[in-house]
Amino acid sequence: MNERPPILPPALGLLMMLGVFSAHFIKPLAILLHYPFNYIGLIPIALGSLLNLLADREFRLKGMTQLPLGTAPDTLILVTSGVYRFTRNPSYLGLVLIIAGIALWVGSLSPWIVVILFPLFLYKAYIQVEESELQARFGSRYQQYCQLVPRWIFNRRKLPE
Repeated sequence: MNERPPILPPALGLLMMLGVFSAHFIKPLAILLHYPFNYIGLIPIALGSLLNLLADREFRLKGMTQLPLGTAPDTLILVTSGVYRFTRNPSYLGLVLIIAGIALWVGSLSPWIVVILFPLFLYKAYIQVEESELQARFGSRYQQYCQLVPRWIFNRRKLPE
């Protein structure tokens, strides 16, 4: 089994949010959005929060938790319903949206380095490991799911309900 960081993704997300604020307050390179336009950042924050709540709800409806594979013994079902019909990683996408929203809200350029690097780190540290474990566990069913549903961004195709 591949190694993943000892920190769970939500805690890492909180650290990245702190990183966004730190980058802004320590070295705000350029102010991109001034008051009141910076409040546009509340939209991705709200969307990311909603995405996380909906993803968690799907797992709870199946009687499972959203702990990463390898730490959750109850991963017996491949969740493809609800928001998982549109994106394979709604919780990670939600975290990225929240962090991007905070970067918009603080309004400066420097936090965007965190926004750009965070999804790359998520992919290398968590998503690659989880996808290989799901492939091993669910085989062709997971392969078909991957062909129909994008990893990150919504598209017009979706799984039937």
